[in-house]
Amino acid sequence: MALRYRFAHQSVGACARMQLAGTGIQTPCIIRTTGIILGTRMYSSKHTAAVAKPVERADPTLPGQSLTFIQKVKGFVSFYKGGLKELLQNNKAAKAIAVKVRNGEELTRSELQIQRRTPGDKLRLVPFGFLVVIIPELIPLTIWLFPGVCPSTCVTFGQTVKMGRKQDVVRQRLHAQAVQRIAEAGIKPGDLAVASKLGKLDHEIFQFETLADQDVQLIARYMGVRGGLFANATALKTKLRLELDYLHHDDQLLANESLVGVLGLTELHRACQERGIPTADYPEQQLRNSLDAWTKVSQAAKGGSDMLPIVWSRLALFNKAIKV
Repeated sequence: MALRYRFAHQSVGACARMQLAGTGIQTPCIIRTTGIILGTRMYSSKHTAAVAKPVERADPTLPGQSLTFIQKVKGFVSFYKGGLKELLQNNKAAKAIAVKVRNGEELTRSELQIQRRTPGDKLRLVPFGFLVVIIPELIPLTIWLFPGVCPSTCVTFGQTVKMGRKQDVVRQRLHAQAVQRIAEAGIKPGDLAVASKLGKLDHEIFQFETLADQDVQLIARYMGVRGGLFANATALKTKLRLELDYLHHDDQLLANESLVGVLGLTELHRACQERGIPTADYPEQQLRNSLDAWTKVSQAAKGGSDMLPIVWSRLALFNKAIKV
């Protein structure tokens, strides 16, 4: 299915990308002097009956576009309205997904992401829906001031990059602490850079049962896992294990559906950020290579506990990929 979307401006030698909301898939477009022609192809996997049809819309913050101020405003309004529509669809799809989970059926990655993101998006539905209906032109300013009001379906590529840049600053500091901790444990950094050596590492920092509280806090902060105001180390460790179990499952789906090479820019950045891979100011291909390496190493792990060596390698390598 093709979608043609033209902007009344001229652009030579540039290339924009169209991202399909919900799928995270983007395909290159063809740019001519008469305007932008966005050729879009739907990517789907088997067993996607529970997921509603994605809302097709252009993200005005994707690189390679040359838009006037008016075009940007219209683009933002269209993008956020489409995101709200997709959110309503996801709320309905979540019920069907819950039935699949109860029946022990395997989810697609799109379904897994809806299951993961919808509960938080529901809390933002009313305030964000009010903005879309009443004052859509002020949404970019409102989100800049209050980023937490934006549902995941309405997060632009520009917002994703901005959030990733803030996370990278924090992770850079945690990376330095991790390198020191690894040295104290008597582990060679080179052993964490090669996939074949990760499974052979034997130390208390690689087992949840013997993981020290300070190490739990270090890893959780790096991976973006929050324990809450009154969470103790035990509760934080449980949340961290659940997060790593989720990543292991997500890695399997990324590999099984061959998605790493075709994820849209926004979804690519999200996937990398979830795994502690720095994203700000790094080339797209480097991010795909790092994500691909992570998923390949993850396939050899059995679950949350086995993921700890991979996470430590992420802390130690920071902006480099594991050698597989």
